[in-house]
Amino acid sequence: MRAERPAMVCRVRPAQPVLGHVVHWDIHARDLPPLPLVRAGQLGADWLLQGQAGEASSADGHSTQTLRLRLYPMSAGVLRLPELRAGRGVCASRTLRVLQARAGHRPLYMAARLRGHVREATVGQALRIELDVAAGGGLAWQAVSVHTDDGVVHALGTLDTRAAARGGIEVQRQSWSFTPTRAGEITLRFGLLRGTRLGKLLVVPVAPLRWRVRPLPAYWPPGAPVGHARLRVLPAPASLELGDAAVLRARLSGVQLGRGEWLRLLDAEARASGLRVGAPRLRRVFDAAQGPAPAWDIEWPVHARRAGRLRYPRLRLPYYDPERGAPGLALADWGTVRVRDPRPRRIALALLAVAGLVAALALLRQGVLFARCALCRFRWRRIARRGDARELRRLWRQARARGQAPAATLRAWVDAQRCGQRGVRSPELDQLLDREQERLYASPRTGPSRPEAGDAGR
Repeated sequence: MRAERPAMVCRVRPAQPVLGHVVHWDIHARDLPPLPLVRAGQLGADWLLQGQAGEASSADGHSTQTLRLRLYPMSAGVLRLPELRAGRGVCASRTLRVLQARAGHRPLYMAARLRGHVREATVGQALRIELDVAAGGGLAWQAVSVHTDDGVVHALGTLDTRAAARGGIEVQRQSWSFTPTRAGEITLRFGLLRGTRLGKLLVVPVAPLRWRVRPLPAYWPPGAPVGHARLRVLPAPASLELGDAAVLRARLSGVQLGRGEWLRLLDAEARASGLRVGAPRLRRVFDAAQGPAPAWDIEWPVHARRAGRLRYPRLRLPYYDPERGAPGLALADWGTVRVRDPRPRRIALALLAVAGLVAALALLRQGVLFARCALCRFRWRRIARRGDARELRRLWRQARARGQAPAATLRAWVDAQRCGQRGVRSPELDQLLDREQERLYASPRTGPSRPEAGDAGR
């Protein structure tokens, strides 16, 4: 039998490649030296090498090798596959015509643009970049990366955003904030757009975005804000007490301003007569609704140090407006505040409190005296009303025992008694005194008699 000769067979599937879909390049070799792995540089910019895998086997003195490559075309049209060699085996260079879409299908809609169709931007101006991709057909697209050496890029929004493009088709929109840092022709390069449909990976290149950036006017200092600054001020307290603190709040949007520039600007504006301005607190917010430039929330504490009508510090932010080609000024004005000194009022309140306490004590004393007088009058009226001679004599004995009855007779002692400023005499009491006086001091009418024991000599 005649021996088989070395051979190399190359096959490409599918015969009609489509942009975004995988192309399989299979190479089979028999009785040839080992097949070298394909390098991305051999394919050039026309193809993306997604992966390659090789197999080798031998039997009956013959060797067999297989190399399978997964490629994605980077553009539609005529593309060339390079020549491959292994020993005497040759895989000749060949051309393939890559279709934009399958027959009967619409091409993938993709549009990258500057928001507002800006033809010429200005150095330092924050711009909004958008990439729209048709979202139909069950495709799930991954986020696209953006690269440039000509400025600063930040992602805005999310992949969940659904928007309508021209023609009414539904697209998936990704957006970025881009601030150019140099003048001239600049380029924004997108990463590959990757998506999956029914578990199959699709890879589509995105054309770079190029436009011209003009320089800033010579009179505008480098690093100063560029754009259209907007300062939204929240109301500040209209009145404070001496020593109190307030927080001034505002949000800046529309210009690209770093934290260092913010702090220098606030430090230069931290002047207010009668108010001590504290260190500001800054928070950067990336909000797609606020525009391509990040927004800054500012909290600026102030402390009242003097009473009277005072003016809050004002914030002036000069900026260069590229649309008008002229400078502008954003102003944050929180107005004035009335600062009250609480010390005189507190002293007056303290004096009123002391006066109230004194008055209350005086009223309490008067009340006690009134109660004592009322109790005293009640006791004497009860003695007079009942004709209670026993109680009358008991009171007199107690007064004499305490040395409080210098009067010689019972009537003289009763005349000296007072309930407050008033005496205790009454007609009923006079009648009782007459009876007791007669009993104590009258001469006996019949036979000798002696005063009652205990009353003689009183």
